Amino acid sequence: MLLSDLLEKLHSLKLEYLLPLPLLLIAFGFGGESLTNILLSRSYPIINKLEANTQTVKIKLAANVLLTEVEIEKEPEFTEVELKTANSVLKKLIFKVPVAELSKVKAMIAQELGVSGEIETLEADTQMQVQSAVQVLGILAEIEKKRGFTKVEVNTANSILKKLEFEFSVTELSKVKAIITQELGLSVEDTRIFVSYRIKT
Repeated sequence: MLLSDLLEKLHSLKLEYLLPLPLLLIAFGFGGESLTNILLSRSYPIINKLEANTQTVKIKLAANVLLTEVEIEKEPEFTEVELKTANSVLKKLIFKVPVAELSKVKAMIAQELGVSGEIETLEADTQMQVQSAVQVLGILAEIEKKRGFTKVEVNTANSILKKLEFEFSVTELSKVKAIITQELGLSVEDTRIFVSYRIKT
């Protein structure tokens, strides 16, 4: 009698379709865990292991620059050197040298840049002809629309030269792509693969 009254009330409220819901929940509760365990315990063949993208492209860096500022930060295990330059589109070079002794740091930077006596002092107002081969990991071009220039950061795979910064006086995307391709000596395909763009308005 009680069950028939309950069914009648459910039918009048149009809720009789909710009757199977508790049964479905119980079935999922018991069967879902065992089904999940079976699926997770299966082994799946892996064709290639996951690897970091280590693709690089080589560019030749050649610039006649004037050092305007030299910042040296010494740590116990390495020395970070930041060279700021003028009279060139190349504006900054950042090195991370695994030695703390300044004379060794200068010698390693001179070797990396292909210069000799010019860098022995590491002082401002030094003119130098930089010539180096650089392995590029990635390039970020930040287009500063309001300020009227594009800052290009080149991250490298070189042993001590870690980053280069360039500044170009163009902000139109097609011109930015063209000048990066031309100045860094990249192919159009390499520019497409290695350069990311960020537009600031």
